[in-house]
Amino acid sequence: MNPETAELLGAAARWVAYLATLVVLGACGFRAGIRRTLVTAGSEVVQDADRRAARAGLWAALALLTILTVKLYAQAGNFVEPDEPITRDLVTTVIGSTAWGKGWTSQMLAAGLALAGFAVAGAHRAGWLMAFVGATTVALATPLTGHAVAAERAGIWGYPLDVMHVLGSGVWLGSLAVMLIAGFAAVRRLEPTSRGQRVAAMVHAFSPMALTGVTTLGLAGVILAGRYLDWSVSALWTSGYGRTLALKLFLLGCVAGTGAYNWKVLKPVLGTEAGARRITRSSLVELGLGTILLLVTAWLVHQPMPGDE
Repeated sequence: MNPETAELLGAAARWVAYLATLVVLGACGFRAGIRRTLVTAGSEVVQDADRRAARAGLWAALALLTILTVKLYAQAGNFVEPDEPITRDLVTTVIGSTAWGKGWTSQMLAAGLALAGFAVAGAHRAGWLMAFVGATTVALATPLTGHAVAAERAGIWGYPLDVMHVLGSGVWLGSLAVMLIAGFAAVRRLEPTSRGQRVAAMVHAFSPMALTGVTTLGLAGVILAGRYLDWSVSALWTSGYGRTLALKLFLLGCVAGTGAYNWKVLKPVLGTEAGARRITRSSLVELGLGTILLLVTAWLVHQPMPGDE
C-alpha cells in the first residue's frame, strides 16, 4: 500500500469513526436528557423512542468496531513499503508493541462494551447502564490514537482536553442526531398538535445540552489548537495544518450559527406542526454541516503540524 493510499484510507476511517462515536454518545445523551419529555405522550411513544435510540447506538457501535479494523489495516500499511504485503505478524506487532495499538485496543473494548449495552437496552432497562459505561469509555479511549497523546506539544493537558472535545461533540451533535432519529420519529404517530408540542418539549430539553456541549468543545478545541500551532496566529495561513484548521473553525462557526438560529429564531415559535417541520429541516442542515466538519477534522489529524512538515 503506498503512503498516499494509506493516508486517505486512514482519514476516511477516522471520519466514519468520529460519526459513529458521536451517535454512540448521542444515544446516551438522548436517554439521559431528552427522553423524559416524552413521558406525557404515553408509554408506547416512550418505548418506541427507547428502541430507536438503542438501535441507533447499536448500529453506531457496530460501525465503530468495523471501522476500527480498517484503521488497524491502514496503520499497519504505514510500516511497509508500497509493494510489501501486510502480514498477520505485522498487525500483531502494531497492536502489541506500539502506543497506537494499545489505544486501538482500548477503543475496540470500549466499542464492544457499548455494543453489548445497546443490544440489551432495547429490551431491558439495565442495558442502558452498560451502554452509558461503554459510551463513556469510548470517549475516554478515542484520543489515544490521535495528536492528543502522540504530539509532544499537546503536553499533559492534551489528553483531557481532547476527551472534553469528544464529549462536547457527542452531547451536542450526537444528541441532536439521535433526537431526530429516535425522538422526532417516535412522535410521528401522534396527532399534529400533540406532535408539535412534543417536538417543542424535546428541543427545549436539548437546548441547554447543546449549549454545554458546544461551549465545552469550543474551549477545549481553542486551547488544543493554540498548543498545536505554538500559539502562532500566522500559522493559520502559512502552514497546511493551519489552513485546514482554519477551514475547520469556519465550518464550526457555520454549524454553531445554524444551532443559534434554531435556538433564537425557531425555538420560541415551536409548539405547532409547522414549527416541528421547520426545526426538523434546520436541524438536518446543522447535522449536514457537522458531518462535513468531522470530515475536515479527520483530515486535519493526518496533517503534519507547523514545523514538522
